[in-house]
Amino acid sequence: MSYRSWFLVLAIISGYNTVGQITFYGSPEPIDSINSQVSEQYLSISKDGSTLFFSRENHRNNKGGIKDEGDIWMSVFEDEIWSRPENIQSINDEHFTSPIGFTSSGQYFLYNRVRFEKGIYIGEIWAANSSFEHTQKLNISAFRNYSPIQTGSISQDGKYLLVSIETNIGYGVDDLYVCMLQADGSWSRPRNLGYTINTAFQEITPFLAGDNKTLFFATNGRDGKGSFDLYVTTRLDDTWRNWSAPVNLQEINTPGAETSFAFRAGQDYAYFISTQNSDGYGDIKRIRITEDIEEVVEDTIIEMVVEKKPVPGINFRVINAKTGDHIGASISLINEDGDTLNYVKEDSLFLLESEERSPYRLEFRSQGYLKDFFVVEPSFYHPQGDTVISVALEPLQTGNTVVLKNVLFYRGTANFVEGSEKELDLIVEMLEENPNVKILLKGHTDNRGDAALNLQLSEERARAVADYLVDKNVSADRIDSKGFGGKDPVASNLYEETRRLNRRVEFEVIED
Repeated sequence: MSYRSWFLVLAIISGYNTVGQITFYGSPEPIDSINSQVSEQYLSISKDGSTLFFSRENHRNNKGGIKDEGDIWMSVFEDEIWSRPENIQSINDEHFTSPIGFTSSGQYFLYNRVRFEKGIYIGEIWAANSSFEHTQKLNISAFRNYSPIQTGSISQDGKYLLVSIETNIGYGVDDLYVCMLQADGSWSRPRNLGYTINTAFQEITPFLAGDNKTLFFATNGRDGKGSFDLYVTTRLDDTWRNWSAPVNLQEINTPGAETSFAFRAGQDYAYFISTQNSDGYGDIKRIRITEDIEEVVEDTIIEMVVEKKPVPGINFRVINAKTGDHIGASISLINEDGDTLNYVKEDSLFLLESEERSPYRLEFRSQGYLKDFFVVEPSFYHPQGDTVISVALEPLQTGNTVVLKNVLFYRGTANFVEGSEKELDLIVEMLEENPNVKILLKGHTDNRGDAALNLQLSEERARAVADYLVDKNVSADRIDSKGFGGKDPVASNLYEETRRLNRRVEFEVIED
């Protein structure tokens, strides 16, 4: 029996109803693999119908926790089932977000963001790249929204952006508007869809079918079955203000709230949100459909243009610590959990860019040099990467002396201050990578106090470093140590600021 014949059998058994070129079969069913104990709401479906995007309210895994009024999640249709949803962390924040959808080319994913600031709600539309790694606010002329929620969709050909916003010149609270993609890739200012659709109450979750004329939306401003009902209407001309009388989707609407109707041409199901039989929380449901809507053929393709914002960054220049010459280096970028995020090679200049301004640890390596590291804090980032930081690597040449600047001891002892191990581990790694290198560890103090005691303390500190290296499986035959007390200062002993530079441990390469 053919697939269409099965539909006819289903229609005879369960009944069917045709509304606005859509025929519904059977009854709606919840998608249990997606729905949770909190509200799923404001959904969007990908162009090929394989991915659902939706908002989750007050979920513990939202960016803002259980107080977060909406994060965008996604689920993929795999092996005949919708996958367990994942939070798209990179585009969410502690405020309300909801999906709009991908542009026609798939280059950008558009979404709504609403924040509460200085006593008012501020709605915006943002774009993320296809991998959700980079985000940018869209600058749409005269775009304002003062509602705590904001919903919308983009037409399948990418030319029309439908949004639900509250302005001070609408028919009531949330009205439906359209923005049109211009020849230069920008969006026009929002145009109200008129009084045939909009009421003094809320019109939300617009969805435009592939013909760019058939519009589905939800409203609580008409005599429907419940708080929000879904309706369908048809655009009658190019003004976007003349529409057919909205028709209630009787097969879907209930005494609960139904919103966010969406489908794709050729797919077996339409999807929507309903609070019916879910204790007042929104669930994603689906219903079998066939549709007779002729899709618009894209005659011209215009890609939305996103105004690029300057990404904060830092320039690192790698140099020879002795000569100041630029040297080539390999750079590992490591996060706070110790995971390597990136690995790049440059001649001598490296630009680190970060929109999130997260702290990182950078490790710089060059053959024949001691590796060094640099911890990047958020305060280092500047627009355009105009900050330049020089990283000086010490050459591993016989006779060269390297000061261990970050190996510190508690006053009057040979006990390491916490954190000294990081630089000591660099020495361990250097000795492992250069098996022919031998070093002499030199301990120094300032000239304050008893000279004999200072000499003893400097010897103990040099020996403590040697013991640490041996404990890390470095052969004791490659390490020697000696204390010099206060005999070999590198700075004045008159002032504490310079005196502390004399309290140090260093190593000299005695064989490379």
